[in-house]
Amino acid sequence: MTTATPSDEQQIRKLIDDWATASREGDLDTVMNLMTEDVVFLTPGNAPMYRKDFAAGATAMKGTVCIESRSDIQEITVNGDTAICWNRLEVEITPLAGGVTSKRVGNTLSVLRRGTDGQWRIWRDANLLGPPK
Repeated sequence: MTTATPSDEQQIRKLIDDWATASREGDLDTVMNLMTEDVVFLTPGNAPMYRKDFAAGATAMKGTVCIESRSDIQEITVNGDTAICWNRLEVEITPLAGGVTSKRVGNTLSVLRRGTDGQWRIWRDANLLGPPK
């Protein structure tokens, strides 16, 4: 008996859910496995952030904040081993020692690649999060 594999769209939706769960739990290993080795993150007013930069930032925040996020996927388009995902994202970062929660809301546009192992990973990510209105 063969088990049906989830569709590409379902796999990408799961990746986004897994990212949110792993971020909330401080599971950097899982988050890192959800991106390619040559990933690039683009954010307003900042230089491009590469995998090693992301890992360093996440490591510095580990154990000091709780990250909660909510996604509202607007569109997923798959073309072969490349996919584009437009997502409306809300992120809240709360210091564990107490203090003000930082909230960001906005759109993200992610380009994903399917690896030779069949897993989708984020390859490029343009994050346009700003303070909530």
